[in-house]
Amino acid sequence: MSERADGAPLPLLLVVLCVLASGTGAAAGHGLDRADGTAPLHAAGADGFHTVDDADRNLRSGGTFWQGQTVAFDDPNETVEGDRLHLREYDQEIDEPGTLVREFEVDGPVRIDTAALSGTYVLVPAGQRTKAVVVDNGTIAGTTDVEAAAPFEVLVQTLDARLVGSGTGNGTVETDLELELTSNRARYNVNVTAPGLTFDELESAFIRDRLLRDRNAPHADRPPIERRADGYGMYADADVIVLRGFADGRLRSDFGEADSIPRAVSVEVSDTGVTDTAEISARGIETGPFEITDVTAPGSVDPGSTVTLSATVRNRWSATSERAVTFRFGDGAETAIEPSLSGGASTTVSTTLSAPTEPGEYKFVVDTDGDSANGTVTVTDPNGSDGASDGDESDGDDESDEDDDEGDGDGSDDGDGPMAIDVDLRLGTGALLTILSGAGVVAWRRR
Repeated sequence: MSERADGAPLPLLLVVLCVLASGTGAAAGHGLDRADGTAPLHAAGADGFHTVDDADRNLRSGGTFWQGQTVAFDDPNETVEGDRLHLREYDQEIDEPGTLVREFEVDGPVRIDTAALSGTYVLVPAGQRTKAVVVDNGTIAGTTDVEAAAPFEVLVQTLDARLVGSGTGNGTVETDLELELTSNRARYNVNVTAPGLTFDELESAFIRDRLLRDRNAPHADRPPIERRADGYGMYADADVIVLRGFADGRLRSDFGEADSIPRAVSVEVSDTGVTDTAEISARGIETGPFEITDVTAPGSVDPGSTVTLSATVRNRWSATSERAVTFRFGDGAETAIEPSLSGGASTTVSTTLSAPTEPGEYKFVVDTDGDSANGTVTVTDPNGSDGASDGDESDGDDESDEDDDEGDGDGSDDGDGPMAIDVDLRLGTGALLTILSGAGVVAWRRR
């Protein structure tokens, strides 16, 4: 007994050392995301850690997932009778499964591609509607009545990427910029690329020092940084760097050591594939892809009439983009059109708005995410200046007629012979008197 007691500590010590070494290796494999206190999800049973290759998350009843993720589950204990399961939509108002979405053969790990899913769903045994399958962290744990089912939800992620900063006075842009990300998702990772920049230059811009790493390093528990050997440089060969994404947050960058400032920075969510691009121009920071190259509008219109405004917009980005083009005119009249344009393409969009009922000069504005233009349209008064002008012209014509008659009489009475004066009746009194005065001088000289 004493020999057993003396020998026991050595194997126990070896086990402890192995456990410690395993934990240290898991933490060191990434070693970037410890400031927020999150623990690495390499331990068995941790929520979100998947054991199925080519999957982003383990399926869990009642869980929330994002469209584009691949979720996985398995039935290693053959808990559910039969080898087929149905994925059905789930109506939470009446607590019943609905339309059949897919059928699965459960003969090993099952992967669900959520790219076409949006809403709430439940797994049920094939041919049944009274029982729902319960899934706990990727493993089928049993069944329950459909009324008590906890459906999982698939949401659509939004993403808006902008470069926040200001241009300097010499036509260039600052090298110390921030990449602002806005999303309805609180925690994710993004793949960042910039045309013309290598991975080393991206690493220098985003992860050069401890300050940048603390701010930009990817979340260790978000795909694709959940596997032990992966890090932010996992796509180095493709000149892609993996960084941290979050709702309404900013990634700091410093391109001071790069050969050139990138024209654009593209952001792709690592597990959903949602993308957006922020672009820089020589004028500074551009906030959107569209530029307005031409605007047409009438010079004047009648009160209350319709006004047609047109704008030609061009997508200056390389990727296909869709943005709203908004027209505003007069007393709050407004409408918006959302064209979709491939990179470099242009289109003309038009709208019809109502003119104000009061005469005057009114401003119109056309704007989009990245550019704007404006001008004015005059609303005329049909009973104003135009009527007064007509009266003046009529008086002038009468005076011209009288002077013309007098002029003809003087010419015909001239003793030296007749002198014809061709008078345009449209001339005013002043112009006619000038002509007659000249005629008098000529007649005097002939004497």
